Amino acid sequence: MSASSVTALQIKDEDFLVASLIERCPKAMMLRELVMNAQEAARAAPSQHRLIEVRSVSYDGVPKLTIWNTGLGMDASELMHISDIASSIGKEKSLTGNFGMGAKVASLPSNQLGMRYRSCKNGRVHQVILCKREGVYGRLRILHPDTGEHLEVIDVTEIAETEHSLAQDWTEVMLLGNHEAQDTVKDPFDGDPEQDTQWLATYLYHRFYRLQDGIKITLFKGTNKLDGNRQFLPISARLAIFERSETVHLPNGIKIHYLYDAPYDKATGHNRSISGAIASAVSTCSVIYRDEMYDVRKGKKWTFDAPIFGVPFGARHVSIHIELPDDAEVVPDAYRQFLRHSLGEQPHVVANDFADLVRENRPQWLLDLIRSLAPDSTSDAEIRDELQKLLNQLRVRRLAPRVVTDGSVAIEAGKGAATEPAPGGKDGSSDGSRQKSSDLSVLPSGAKKADIFKNLERAPGIIPLWEDAEIEEKGIRGRAARYIMEAGQLFINMQYPAIGEMRAVLETEYADASDAETLRLLAKQHSERTLILRIGRTVVFSLAKQLNKEWDQKSLETASSPESLSMAADNFFDSLQNVRRDIGRKLRTSRTSAEDAEEAVA
Repeated sequence: MSASSVTALQIKDEDFLVASLIERCPKAMMLRELVMNAQEAARAAPSQHRLIEVRSVSYDGVPKLTIWNTGLGMDASELMHISDIASSIGKEKSLTGNFGMGAKVASLPSNQLGMRYRSCKNGRVHQVILCKREGVYGRLRILHPDTGEHLEVIDVTEIAETEHSLAQDWTEVMLLGNHEAQDTVKDPFDGDPEQDTQWLATYLYHRFYRLQDGIKITLFKGTNKLDGNRQFLPISARLAIFERSETVHLPNGIKIHYLYDAPYDKATGHNRSISGAIASAVSTCSVIYRDEMYDVRKGKKWTFDAPIFGVPFGARHVSIHIELPDDAEVVPDAYRQFLRHSLGEQPHVVANDFADLVRENRPQWLLDLIRSLAPDSTSDAEIRDELQKLLNQLRVRRLAPRVVTDGSVAIEAGKGAATEPAPGGKDGSSDGSRQKSSDLSVLPSGAKKADIFKNLERAPGIIPLWEDAEIEEKGIRGRAARYIMEAGQLFINMQYPAIGEMRAVLETEYADASDAETLRLLAKQHSERTLILRIGRTVVFSLAKQLNKEWDQKSLETASSPESLSMAADNFFDSLQNVRRDIGRKLRTSRTSAEDAEEAVA
């Protein structure tokens, strides 16, 4: 089809379209876009001079955030061109790369007073200010007092040479905020939202996993929480600071980074990497694509989600980063806040999409670490066996076959354990290729352990939690339990009120028992066991609904949600009859034993 057969669409209301494009952009993307533009510019500088400097500069007595880079400078016409929406110099426009729109679009909502661009080229410095006036976004027109002319780009060489050397090219962006009194270093979004003192370094740390081609970023005094000027180092440049790290390379090009940040002995509750750091040292989980971090989980969000990724304990000290290959079938959204799958309905790419891969490829040292951090009692074998029997009776099958490490193994001919050569020829001789069993009690060569529960659902691993911190971390304060379907783990809140309530009922009913100490012990044991068993059986019956085609995944998750498990625990009264029989029997036994002992003494 020739170009002449199509009439290009026109924009009838450019002001509205520009304002809509700008004001829908998430504020949080401002720093990402500014730093990404600075990196792309600085890459053009000599290899040892690719610098980005983040400064606090006084503007009419108020600190303003300034980002300066050593990239190729722009003259007046280039600066005029670059300040338009979707305009760039030396960049190929594409949906997967920066296309000349992000920094302006992301920054203007929080800098309606102005974004001041200055650029030095061939010893001359020019300036343009982007702003919003009377509801319109555009270049500020500056009145020339001598000629009465309104100028959009001005020459500020004599002013700039007192601040920077003009012997090299550079470009600088100053954020003036929404009003003159706004300190854009500490308050970049004019209080909506508020930021802490280390917001700048922390954002960079949780966005850029690597810096481009030898780029060096320096946060000058006033822009970091420590004294003096500090170099920003991304996670990938700080691996030596961590206690342990390992990258697992998968055949599909995905790389999974496992990091362990040991507790800091000088500051309780912190990780060791906090020492000398300008950014937050909390552990994180994220998806990495082209050196940027997406779907970042940290703090309580990460510790809550961690069991899905096979980290039920120690998540405060463990980080997991899933890095996608450059040719992955994903695409950033227009504002670069999210990743989307490029096929089908294009849902967001989230870390949970890769939870199975993360669990299956955990290094042995990480498994050992998790085991060492687990509570002393991590399961109740008797209850789990009972739940397994119920699962088998209900014939609950797994939603999908699980990967196993054992499979077909080629066995070489020859003598193995518990075998001896079998006669092979007519004369009774043997060539050694045929074997017969010599000891039936020893696993013969070529055999292996049978998978009795192949494709059948396994009973959940029962993990009682007693400590406040553990209960809070798993998000079950005020709830009885949480079941992690992906990992097959059931966390039980052993402080849940139903345990104490059932215990109180039993102690009241048997208050006249002669052996009060035995009664209290039995009441405690039965209350705890009953709660675990009721919750476990609820999980089993919810798993059984997998066989019902009318129950979708959402329904299954609801059936085994913390709220559903809590109600099952609360309704302990129909379990009392069996408990009473057992307590009554044991108390009678205890009383008889005590009477026999007294008679023997007499």
